Amino acid sequence: MRHHSNIFASLIVSTVMLGLVVGAEAKAKPDLLHRTMTHGGLERTYSLHFPIGVLPDAPQPLVFVLHGGGGADAKTMAKRTGLNTISDREGFLVVYPAGIDGQWNDGRGKTFRRAKDNTGVDDVGFISSIIDLLVNEGMADPNRLYVMGLSNGGMMTLRIGIELGSKLAAIASGIANLPVRLSDKRPVQPLSVLMMNGTDDPLVPWNGGPVHVLGKDYGEVLSTEQTVQYWVDRAGLQSTPSRRMLPDTAPTDGCRVEVVTYKKEGESLEVILYAMKGGGHNLPGGNTPDRPRLVGPKCMDINGAEVIWDFFKRHSRVAQDNSKTADTPRE
Repeated sequence: MRHHSNIFASLIVSTVMLGLVVGAEAKAKPDLLHRTMTHGGLERTYSLHFPIGVLPDAPQPLVFVLHGGGGADAKTMAKRTGLNTISDREGFLVVYPAGIDGQWNDGRGKTFRRAKDNTGVDDVGFISSIIDLLVNEGMADPNRLYVMGLSNGGMMTLRIGIELGSKLAAIASGIANLPVRLSDKRPVQPLSVLMMNGTDDPLVPWNGGPVHVLGKDYGEVLSTEQTVQYWVDRAGLQSTPSRRMLPDTAPTDGCRVEVVTYKKEGESLEVILYAMKGGGHNLPGGNTPDRPRLVGPKCMDINGAEVIWDFFKRHSRVAQDNSKTADTPRE
């Protein structure tokens, strides 16, 4: 009798465990979930990564990752940045949107490398639509929305910060400066911004001027100093920043990193520049191809994606609103 009871109990446990596994699998998603939508009369695509591949039960922080010119796909961008691994550890969603024909309308004008004019493409509206959709679906926390991008994607990030900053908690641009054509625009609101630029970048010039790609010019950008000052002025931060040199953890890379920080004591708003002295057109510490003759040396003293996430997770729209409220005189 006891033998039959043990068998029956084992069957019950096995059935319950099977139900749990099936339930978990029903919620599980592939490493990258690909979606399409129509925006501005065009079919647009983006890919989603859920932490450890599971659909969240509650709204989570959300990081957009914008590819550079040429349009690396979501899988490639995930590999180059390592954001999916960080997402699994830290618990935030990652979105990899795709630009039309691999390019973003970043504000430089008619600069599309494949001889097509993309100045009429509404990329800001596309990103805004994804935000609204994921917030309405209960996936994304509306107070913790972030955008990062590299090169053409970095310039697009700066444009999104200007035009869509009221929906965002912070942005981070890499190897990019603000297009001159956008320099007269006023950001919709102050925003925390992180930048990572190389002083020896042969494509996007540190000191401003034309963007060079394979011997051709593609629109003009401000200098790194001017781009930083643009955001500092809008945030009303102090004009004298703090500066610190990071340890030279990779002495053979020919690069040193200086961190320049603009911030008011007791406020969350900040503008930070990671100046890669001797660095080229690469995400520092990223898993990007080593092509020093084309893009210059890669700085390995820091992991750019980790630094960016550490910056993002310090910021939320709630904290920014509280800072502004605390700064407002009361009658």
